[in-house]
Amino acid sequence: MDEKRGFISIRKKMMVVFVVLITVTGIGIASLFAIVFRYGYSSLSQIYLNDINEQTTNNLENNIQKIEDINVQILSSQVIQSQLKIVNEKCLDSYDLAQCRQKIERELSNWALYASYVVSVSVISREGIEFAVKKIETGGTQFGFTEDEIYEANGSSLWGITGEKNRICVAKAILDFDTMKPAGYINIVYENSYLSDILANNSSKYSGASYVVNTHGRIMVANKEGYVGENFPVKLSDLRASNTSRYDMFSSTQAFYFVGNEMPNGWSLVQTVSVKEFNKEMNHLIVLAAGIVLLVLGISLGFVWYVTSRIAYPAKELMESMKTLAKDNEYPRVKIVSNDEIGMIGLEYNKMAENIETLIEKVYKMELTQKQAELEFLQMQINPHFLYNALDTISWMALAKGNMDVSEMTIALAELLRATIKKESFITLREEMNTVKDYLLIQQERFGDKISAEYFVEEDAYSCMVPNFILQPVIENAIIHGLEPKIEKGKVSINISIQDEFLTFLVEDNGVGMDEKEILDLYKKCRENNTKQSIGLKNVYRRLLLCYGEASMLKIESKKEQGTRISFLIPRNISKK
Repeated sequence: MDEKRGFISIRKKMMVVFVVLITVTGIGIASLFAIVFRYGYSSLSQIYLNDINEQTTNNLENNIQKIEDINVQILSSQVIQSQLKIVNEKCLDSYDLAQCRQKIERELSNWALYASYVVSVSVISREGIEFAVKKIETGGTQFGFTEDEIYEANGSSLWGITGEKNRICVAKAILDFDTMKPAGYINIVYENSYLSDILANNSSKYSGASYVVNTHGRIMVANKEGYVGENFPVKLSDLRASNTSRYDMFSSTQAFYFVGNEMPNGWSLVQTVSVKEFNKEMNHLIVLAAGIVLLVLGISLGFVWYVTSRIAYPAKELMESMKTLAKDNEYPRVKIVSNDEIGMIGLEYNKMAENIETLIEKVYKMELTQKQAELEFLQMQINPHFLYNALDTISWMALAKGNMDVSEMTIALAELLRATIKKESFITLREEMNTVKDYLLIQQERFGDKISAEYFVEEDAYSCMVPNFILQPVIENAIIHGLEPKIEKGKVSINISIQDEFLTFLVEDNGVGMDEKEILDLYKKCRENNTKQSIGLKNVYRRLLLCYGEASMLKIESKKEQGTRISFLIPRNISKK
């Protein structure tokens, strides 16, 4: 199988995941920001425009109030009141009429000359006689309302426009202070710029149209020429009830309408802002915000690239080290540069490499030990075929001469040698015990009643499989090194039992024993390869280690002059090989 096929590095996977997450998050945040910003900015802008509308309305109301103040001053003038009473009640000749005109027009001149925006001021008696002061020759007095309309208003101001230049005209009945009946009326004409200049100087960051519309829907003042006197295309009540944009027939574009409160004279300020103009600055800010988001995304991706390279480098180094593991008998280690999961993997990898190296060395040494044990085991055989045949001949000769003791001992030695000839690695415990008994028979013939032996073997243990010649060397060690040096009689005890899943062996003697140092030296001899001492016990030690591991190692317990205990255990019912 091709190892490179379909391979994708961790770094690439992490980059894809991070790029997707950052991109989706960035787009989500940018979209949310755009929606919230558009809504918030739109709301704030509408509040701002409403505030501008309110401020402009206040400015218009201030100028309207100034006009009303002039009206009040004229209406409350004692000169005008008294002269109108004379004109209305008496039939005056030309001289007296001229005197009245002079007084009234002198009074009116104060107001006409005082206000630069006044075009003309006229007072008309109930009989239709006009007294007027004019700054500009208009070719006759311009009236915006009929006499009946003015008297019908009963002292309320009427506001309108008049003339080709659409000047503002204000008319109001003059009530007699005594009778409170109309004594005449005033007609004042103002320059339209008196109010339109306020619209032109409107301090708004949005360029749009501003209109002053009366209650009948007629445009009275505008910041754009050509619209004064026209009918406004939309009802103000409809505009006040709607917050959405609509088509503006004047500008031929979609626009927002902002309608101010009704002024004292019944007029209302209407401001329009095209949707395109309204969204222009907002779109600019959204583009700026999008640029910032893209910049942040770029910085984030650069950071992710750097971080993933830092994270992926230990993994890459670990992978390269794994590829060279065990090649040319090398077991490289990786450098731990982080304390995260990858660092822990690297640490465990180093432990694994060290354990593999140690295990290989251990297996190598065990193989050498096994070979050494096999050689030592061969040393114990000492040409057994020749000896077995010779002993068999001696046994027949002793039997022919009637020497039964010599015959039995010779047979026992022959059986002992026969056991060494067997090629099986494992035999039953019963067979092993027969070998042990043959060996003890020979030793008892040799030492007489100085040495005795006792056996404690569970019946079920006889069928268990054990390594061939595993018990005799331990007993031999007990007799030669424990009982033989002892002057008094000695005894060796063999105890074999079953405990759970194990077969336990205990060989115990009451011989001369050993101190702690001698026990340590004995262990040392068992582990060494070059020693020629304790060949039998060392052979048992190593064969147990090779067959069952350290759990079945020999356990030696001894005290000086109190005897020695050697024990070990092996798994029961091992299959015969």
